[in-house]
Amino acid sequence: MITKNMKSFMNMASTFVEKNKSGWDHEAWLNFISEVQKNGMEMCDDTKSCAGAVLEAMQKYYKTTMETSGGMASKMADVSDLTIKFLKDTKGVWSHPEWEAYTKAMQEKGMKMNEEAKAYLGSLLEASKQLASSAGMR
Repeated sequence: MITKNMKSFMNMASTFVEKNKSGWDHEAWLNFISEVQKNGMEMCDDTKSCAGAVLEAMQKYYKTTMETSGGMASKMADVSDLTIKFLKDTKGVWSHPEWEAYTKAMQEKGMKMNEEAKAYLGSLLEASKQLASSAGMR
């Protein structure tokens, strides 16, 4: 089961990516990790690596969908929420029809969903699943 920590992390990650849309330096990364730890999430090296993969995938998805109408901050929050819901509903194992339903839900929230965006969204799902597993959040 996805825990409160995972939801908190995903919300923090989407806010961080929105704030640092063009990228971030090492100091910003360390500050992000520090904030995550202050919110009660243990961050060993494996967990940090998984967290970094989530941020990188989220940033690539963000950059691919920036032309999406509406505020990107709320759209990224939708991405986080739908990703958490998807991982929780599928318990981390999904079929192609479930994947299609997930991408359709993104479209219904107003997200642009071309093949590149779908690829980055897939990377985000896999990285989020790894993070949940690594941090014992399932």
